[in-house]
Amino acid sequence: MQIALQGLVVTDFIEGDRAYKVRLRLPHTETSSPQDLESILLFPADSEKAPIYLGNVANINLIESPAEIQRDNQMRIVDISASISNETTLGEIINDIEKILNDFETPQGYTVYEGGASETLKESKQLSTMLLGLAIFLVLVVMAVQYESLLNPLIIIISVPFSAIGVAMGIHLLELPLTMPIWLGMIMLAGIVVNNAIVLVEYIEIMRDKGMAKRDAIIEAARLRLRPIFMTTLTTVVGMLPLALGLGEGAEMLQPLAVTITWGLSFSMLVSLLLVPAVYSLLHIADRKENPQPNAQVN
Repeated sequence: MQIALQGLVVTDFIEGDRAYKVRLRLPHTETSSPQDLESILLFPADSEKAPIYLGNVANINLIESPAEIQRDNQMRIVDISASISNETTLGEIINDIEKILNDFETPQGYTVYEGGASETLKESKQLSTMLLGLAIFLVLVVMAVQYESLLNPLIIIISVPFSAIGVAMGIHLLELPLTMPIWLGMIMLAGIVVNNAIVLVEYIEIMRDKGMAKRDAIIEAARLRLRPIFMTTLTTVVGMLPLALGLGEGAEMLQPLAVTITWGLSFSMLVSLLLVPAVYSLLHIADRKENPQPNAQVN
C-alpha cells in the first residue's frame, strides 16, 4: 500500500550534471477512490491459487484522521500556531487568547495546553527589569566610589528615570509596541544619559572649589557646558537617526531600540540643563565657606 500510494525510489536517472530520483508508484487516476484501492493486486494467480486483491483481505473506508500525531508527556496533542504580524506583539496576542479561552467551554476529555510562549515572555520581562536595575545600581556605585560621597551621584542618577519620559513620548507618538528591544535600549540609556549630568555637576564643583557662590557656580557651569552637552547629544541622536527611522532592510527589528535611545537622550538633555541644577541647588543647601583672610591693621 505504501508503494502504491506514496511510491518507492528505485533508482536514479542521471542527465548531464543532474540526477533525478525515479519513484515507482501507481498513477493517481488508479488510486482516487476506495474502489480503486480494493482492486490493487497483492498476489497474482498461479496454477494453484486465485489472485488476491486488497479488497479480499481489507475493508477500505474514508475517515478523517490527523496527518501527523504529536505527543507530549505521553498525551496526544494538537499544536495550534500562527505567525505574528508587524502590527501586534506577542504580549497582546497572549492577552487576546486568554480572554477567548475564558469564555471557551472545553469539551470533556480535552484540556488546553500552553506551549510556553507566555512563560518565556514573563521571564524575559523579569530579566529585563532586573538588568535595568542592576545597570543603574552599578552606575551609582562607580560614581559613589569616584566622588567618595553619595550626594552628587544621587543628583546625577536622578536624570535616568526622568529620561524615561522621553522614551514614553517616542513610543506613544510612533505607536510602537513595548518589546524586548525597548528594554535593551533602556539598559543602554542608563549608562549614556548620566554623561551630561556628570559633566555639569563636575564643573559646578570646580567653580565652587575656586570660591564661587553656589548660585553663580550653577549658572556659570550651565552656560559653559551648554555647547558640549548639546553637541554630544546631537551627534549621538543623528548617528542613531537612520536606524530610528527604520531605513534599510531588517531595520524594523532594531528600530524600537534606536527610538528609545534617541528620544530618551534628547529629553535627558533638558533634564541635565534644568532638573539637575535645580536638584543640586536644593540638596546643597549652604555655600562653601572660603578660608578667612586676616584683617589688615591700620596704624
